[in-house]
Formats: sequence, C-alpha cells, structure tokens
Amino acid sequence: MRAFFTVLFLFLMACGGPGKPDESLVSFFNAVKAGRGERAVSHLAPEAVEALALGMDIEAMRASPDSSAALLASYGVSVTPDELRTLSPETLLSRLAASPLLSAMMRDATLTTGAVTIDGPRAYVDVTVVFTGDTHSGVVEMVLDDNQWKVGSEGLRFAL
Repeated sequence: MRAFFTVLFLFLMACGGPGKPDESLVSFFNAVKAGRGERAVSHLAPEAVEALALGMDIEAMRASPDSSAALLASYGVSVTPDELRTLSPETLLSRLAASPLLSAMMRDATLTTGAVTIDGPRAYVDVTVVFTGDTHSGVVEMVLDDNQWKVGSEGLRFAL
C-alpha cells in the first residue's frame, strides 16, 4: 500500500499554473499536502493522466469492480462498483490524491527544488522529496499545456 502511494505521489510531483515551473511544483506539493486532489490533477497534462490510467490499470479495475472498490476503500477512497465502471481517470486520480491515507502520509513530507532548465515547451526541475522518511532526488519534467506548466507523461525521469 505504501509503495502504491509513493509511486502515485512521485508521479504527481508536478503541476500546472502560471509562473515558473518550480513555483508550479511547489504549488502542487502544497495542494497534495492539503488533500486538494482535484486541483492537483487538473494540472496534469492529458498524456500524464493517460499514463497514470495505464499504470494503475483502470481497465482491470473496471473488469473487477467489486474487489477494486474494496481495495480503494482500504485506501480511504470512496467509490462504488457501479461508479468504478464509468469513472473518468481524472476523477479517480483526484480521489486518490485527496485520500485520507495519502494526506496522513504527506503530513511530514518536504520538497526542495533546485536548478530549472527551460527548453521551449518543456522544463526540467531538479527536486529532492522526503516522503514517508525516504529521500528521493531527481528531475521532474514539466510541459507547457494551455499556457500552464503541467506534468507530462515523462513526469519523473529518475528511478522510483
């Protein structure tokens, strides 16, 4: 369970918004800490949402909605089997990002941003995240989408 949220959190470690890529990243981090999943997910580029949906195997969840809904409930995510059959990836990701379990895990999390490299519609932000006592360092790739910096499908370029 902890590994699932670690992967979800680290992949979501980039957000959109006006301004600089690193400022958007800090804004996203604060939204996740506050349990504001909708805001966080709204800043993912469509390609990132698609990549997360594939990674979570939403289609397999839809094929086994009863057991999947029970698993999600264990994470504090309220979704019925009927809802799961038609729930959009954005809505499911939003609920996961706003789950009480992730919020509790984020309580002591910290984020430090470093160098920012902007290359046209892409930017790369060096980050160090301390999450559940583990330190992860690497580069978050951001993309310009609708005039906002958002995470792309290659959001993290370092080993989880």
